[in-house]
Amino acid sequence: MQNINKIWILVIIISSIVLSFYIIPKPVEAKILKNYKVTSLRAGGGGSSGGSSSGGSSSGSRSAHTSNTNRNYGILDFLSSILNAILMIVMICIGSIVLYIKVLRSSFNSKRYMRMLDDKDITWNYKTVEKQVIDAYYTIEESWAEGNMKKAKKYMSKDLYENFQTKLGWMEINNQKNILKKIKLLNVKPVSIHDDEDDSKDLIWFYIKGKMIDYTINTETKEMIEGKTYSTSFIEFWKFTRTKKNTWVLSKILQKEEANKIVFQ
Repeated sequence: MQNINKIWILVIIISSIVLSFYIIPKPVEAKILKNYKVTSLRAGGGGSSGGSSSGGSSSGSRSAHTSNTNRNYGILDFLSSILNAILMIVMICIGSIVLYIKVLRSSFNSKRYMRMLDDKDITWNYKTVEKQVIDAYYTIEESWAEGNMKKAKKYMSKDLYENFQTKLGWMEINNQKNILKKIKLLNVKPVSIHDDEDDSKDLIWFYIKGKMIDYTINTETKEMIEGKTYSTSFIEFWKFTRTKKNTWVLSKILQKEEANKIVFQ
């Protein structure tokens, strides 16, 4: 209930930000480009040269007024851009909070369900499964960094293993190598369980939060192609399926943005 109240508070904050955004008057003489550069369209700029002294005075007055107006519009544009940025950050934060609350609830339900299954089938023992997941994570990530998945073969389904080997082969042909360093597993939680009469169809989805240095280089020039040379965290969902030997192997990986494809417990 406390978590729900916090979510409502955040929703109210967002609503206030959105409301303030619409209350601020929009400049009718400016266009905001996609890259947030402002192009002013001056309505009364530039009078006829020459003419009487009174006409010149009047033209100068209009120019000063237009300059002040455009300056005010520029400030409003700047404030609008800041509000847009704040709103985007808040939305991202709320999305992450809502997802993690869902993960916590699903993890609690999944562990409880696994304890029930464990009473009849020890393959579902949570501590045993968790250890297999942790071992799989480090072995798979280290094998990928080495450019050969053979050491991780026992932790992966046949299809996923062949898929990873194919990708590594393609990278080698294209003179690319993925560098992974300081590999860490920060959090692991079960979020979805399926127990089938056919044991080969049993599966568990795990929330995985990891952290590592991750970048790709050209093996000939040694130049970095993409990635970052400092540690960054990430969230993925790993699907483990049961084998005939009653062990668990990784069969699929989904990114954080694909969480809606999982039926949370």
